[in-house]
Amino acid sequence: MNSKLIAKLAGVSRSTVSKVINNYSDVSKDTKEKVLKIIEEYEYYPNLSAQKLAGKKSQIIGLLVYTGKSNKNQELPKKISDSFYYSELISQIIDMAENLGYIVLVSYISSKLSNWKKFFENGLIDGAIVIAGGKKIKEIDYFNELKYKAVLVDYEKEIFSSCITTIKSDHFKGGYLATNYLLEKGHTKILHLSGEIRRKTSIERARGYLECLKSNNIEYKKIIFGKYNEETAFKLIENEINKSKKLEYSSIFAGNDYIAYGVIKALEKYNIRVPEDISIIGYDDMKLCEYTKPRITSVNHLGNNIAEKAIYNLIKIFNEEKGGIEKTEIKIIERESVREIKIKGGKI
Repeated sequence: MNSKLIAKLAGVSRSTVSKVINNYSDVSKDTKEKVLKIIEEYEYYPNLSAQKLAGKKSQIIGLLVYTGKSNKNQELPKKISDSFYYSELISQIIDMAENLGYIVLVSYISSKLSNWKKFFENGLIDGAIVIAGGKKIKEIDYFNELKYKAVLVDYEKEIFSSCITTIKSDHFKGGYLATNYLLEKGHTKILHLSGEIRRKTSIERARGYLECLKSNNIEYKKIIFGKYNEETAFKLIENEINKSKKLEYSSIFAGNDYIAYGVIKALEKYNIRVPEDISIIGYDDMKLCEYTKPRITSVNHLGNNIAEKAIYNLIKIFNEEKGGIEKTEIKIIERESVREIKIKGGKI
C-alpha cells in the first residue's frame, strides 16, 4: 500500500493525501475524513524518509539503556529482561510516549552490537532518553559533539546544553535518608552492604551513610562493598554469619533492592528472621519489593512520574528550549522489612 493507491481509492491527488497526513488546513473536512478512513482501513503508514526530507519530525524517540556488562559474557550487555529496575522504567516511558503520540525505539548503549548511533545518523529518531543507571557513559560525549537531543536519566555527571537535559538523583541524600530512617527506628548498629566500590553512586550512598552516623554521634560503622546483585549479597552475608556466632548489627542498609533480596535469602537459610532479628532497607524501590517476604522498605530516588518528566523535558528540547539540570525527589517507601526497636521507657 502506498500514497498513490490511497489517492486513487479516495478519488483525490497524491498531494491531497500528503496534506491530510501532515495536517494541512487547506483540505475540506469531508475530504480529510474520507482519506483518513481509507488510511485506517488499509493500515497505511507514510514513508518516514520522505517525511524527514520534507523537514518533518519522525515522532520517534530513542530509549537507550545502559545495563552494565553480562556476568556470563563481558562483551555483551546485561539483558534488560534481567532487571526489574530497567524493565519497569522502560515500560513507563513507552506508555507515556505512546499517550503523547510518539513511537519508542529501544536499544542498548555501551554495546558493540548496538545500532543506536545509526538511529541518529540516519535521522530515524528526533532525540533520545538515556537511562544511565547512575553511571558515566563515554558514549555521551558524542551527544555533545554532534548536538544530539537527549535527556539523561540518573546520569553520574551533571550535563546540560542547548540539546541535553540531565535528570539526576542525589545518592548522597539517599544514603543519608536511608541511614537516618533506621536510626529513627532505634537501630544504632547499621551495616551498609553496597555494590561496586568503583561506582560513583556507591561512593555517594556510602558518604551519606557515614555523614548521617557522624551527625547523630554514632560511632559504629561498617561498610562492605560487593556487587549489585543478589548472588554476591547472599555470599557476603553467609560469610558474615559463618565467621560470627552472632551478627553484631541489628539492621542493614542495602545498596539496592537486589542486594536486600539476597540478604533476606541468606538470613532465611540460617533461620534469622527479617525484621524480627535483622531489619533491612533497600534502594531503588523496584516492584520486586512488593513480592518479597517480608516486603522490602526501600529508597525511591527517582521520584514520582519520572517517565513523564523525561519525555516532557525531551519535548522542550524539540521545541528549542535549552536543556538544564533537574534533581529528583527522594523518599522512603515503607513496607515490612524494618522494625522499630523499643525498650521500657521508649526507644533504644
